Amino acid sequence: MEKRLGLDKGEVVLVIIDIQEGLMKAMDPEVGRNLTRNVQILINFARVMGIPTIATEQYPRGLGKTIPEVAAELGSVTTIEKLSFSCGRVGAFDEGLRGLGRKEIVLTGIETHVCVLQTAADLIEKGYGVHVTADAVCSRRKLDWEIGLRWMENMGAMITTTEIIAFQLLKEAGTDEFKRLSKLVK
Repeated sequence: MEKRLGLDKGEVVLVIIDIQEGLMKAMDPEVGRNLTRNVQILINFARVMGIPTIATEQYPRGLGKTIPEVAAELGSVTTIEKLSFSCGRVGAFDEGLRGLGRKEIVLTGIETHVCVLQTAADLIEKGYGVHVTADAVCSRRKLDWEIGLRWMENMGAMITTTEIIAFQLLKEAGTDEFKRLSKLVK
């Protein structure tokens, strides 16, 4: 799929990949705090702007559930359990995404070089536009995070940030959405 430079809230799905207790414990604490904050911001934007959200958990019996801070923001969003590293190889995820009829995916989650990268590859192959939020994905090691981002960019993903996504979705100041959400990115 050809890269799109902008985002239209009517075409976007937010995907939260495996932000789980066991995985977060393995992350640098500061990186984990920043990731959590940015994912919370993106979930709030999605909720206010009517953007569907899909969340996954990788083998929750072994890696635990979604961390409480993110689970609280997700509210009633159903979490899809998986064993495959790629969300794109999970029937419930694939069916749910197809059912939404949207073609632009904003990816967040853990780990950049494993589940996020493999999901991005599968989604790009299926014709989706993929936007990876560099400050809302992480890996245990910085080099894996960096190489994972480069790999996804070379595959055709747009590498972005939470604020870029936020302002791409808002489009302009002065709207009710801007007034409700702009304080989150300050």
